[in-house]
Amino acid sequence: MSKIDALWKQRFQQYLVDVRRYTKYILNDHIKLVLIFAIGGLAYYYQQWLSTLTPAFPSAVVIAILMGLILTMGQIQTFLKRPDLVFLLPLETKLQPYFKKSFWFTFTIQLYILLFTTGAAAPLHVKVMHDSYSNVFVFFLLLLILKVVNLGMSWWAVWFEEKWAKWTDYIVRFFLNAVFTYFLFSHAYVLFTGVVAVIMIALAIYYRSLTKRKPIKWEKLIDLEEKRMGYFYRLANLFTDVPQVKERIKRRRYLDWLVARIPFHQSATYHYLYTRTFLRSGDYLSLLVRLTVIGGFLIVAAPFQYGNIVVVLFVIYMTGFQLLPLWKQHKQILWLSLYPVEAKERKKAFLDVWKKALYVQILVLAIAVAFSNIVAALLSVAAGAVFIHLFVHAYVNKKLT
Repeated sequence: MSKIDALWKQRFQQYLVDVRRYTKYILNDHIKLVLIFAIGGLAYYYQQWLSTLTPAFPSAVVIAILMGLILTMGQIQTFLKRPDLVFLLPLETKLQPYFKKSFWFTFTIQLYILLFTTGAAAPLHVKVMHDSYSNVFVFFLLLLILKVVNLGMSWWAVWFEEKWAKWTDYIVRFFLNAVFTYFLFSHAYVLFTGVVAVIMIALAIYYRSLTKRKPIKWEKLIDLEEKRMGYFYRLANLFTDVPQVKERIKRRRYLDWLVARIPFHQSATYHYLYTRTFLRSGDYLSLLVRLTVIGGFLIVAAPFQYGNIVVVLFVIYMTGFQLLPLWKQHKQILWLSLYPVEAKERKKAFLDVWKKALYVQILVLAIAVAFSNIVAALLSVAAGAVFIHLFVHAYVNKKLT
C-alpha cells in the first residue's frame, strides 16, 4: 500500500514540475497584463449588461446550459504513462488507492472551476430572480455533490466499448445536469429537483454495475492522459519549445482549393509551405476558428456597441500572438536551407499567410459587430488593420529571426 501511495505522489510531483516549468512561460508579464485588462473589461461590461436585464430574461436557462457543460466535462487525471502497460500490470488489483487519489485530485481542480462559474453566474441569478447570495451558496454545495456523481460516471464510462456510448453518455448527463440546474435556479417545486437527482444517482449505480470487476482499461486511460497533457504541451509550445509535443497532421481535403490558388513559381515556395502547414499541421486553423467563434459570441451576446472594437482588437491580438510559432514549425528540417530561394522570401511568405488569417478573422468579427452597429463594424475593420500593421513592426519583426 505504501508503495502505491509513493508512486502516486511521485507522479503528482512530476506533474507539478512540468506544469510549473511551462506555466512561467505562458503567464509571463506580457500575458498577465493583457489578462488583467481583459478580465477587467469583461467584468465592467458584464456589470453594465446586468443593469439592462428585466425579470423576463431567462436567467435560469442560461445558467442551466452553462452549468450543464461544467458539470458534464472532466475526466479523472490518472498520471498514467505508456510503460505502465507492462510494469504496473501485475499490480492491477492493488491500484484502487492510486485511482482514488486521482479522483479527489481531479475533483479539487473541478471544484475551483465550478466555484468560479457559480461566482460569475450568481449576480445574474440574484438580479433576475431577486434571490439571496446565501441561497446561491446552497446551490453551489448541491452542484458539488452532483459533480462527484458526474466524475464517477465519467470514470466508469471509460469501460464502454461502443463508439456511440461516449456521446450518448455525454448527452444524457448534460441533459440531466442542465435540467437539475434549471429546477434549482428557477425555484421549481423541490420534488422535481429531487426526481432528477434520484435519476442521476440511479444511472451512476447502473454504470458502476456494468463495470464492476472488469480489468483496467490501460490503453484507453493512457491515451486519455496523453491527450490531456498534449493539450497543455501544445499551449506551452506557443510560448517556448516543448520537446513533448507530438505533431498532428489533418488532411482537410475541403481546403485544397486554397492551396491550388498559389502560383507554381519558385518565389512562391515558402508561401505554399506555410499555407499548407497552417491548414494541415498542428492546431493553427482550429485555433483561428475557436477564437473567432468565441469573439463572435461575445460580440453578439453582449451589447458592447463601440466597445466591440476593443473585443475585436483583443481577439486578433490573441490569435496573432498564438500563430507566431508557425514561423518555427520547420526549423528542424535541414532541407529548407537547400531551397534556392532567398531568406527574405521566407519572411515575406510567413507574414503574408499570417496577415491573411487575421484579416479573415477581422472581417468575420466585423460582420458580427454590424448586427448591432454598422459604424462600429467599419471602425473595427480600420482599427484591426492599423493594429496588425503596428503589431508587425513593433513586435513580430523582432521575433522572426
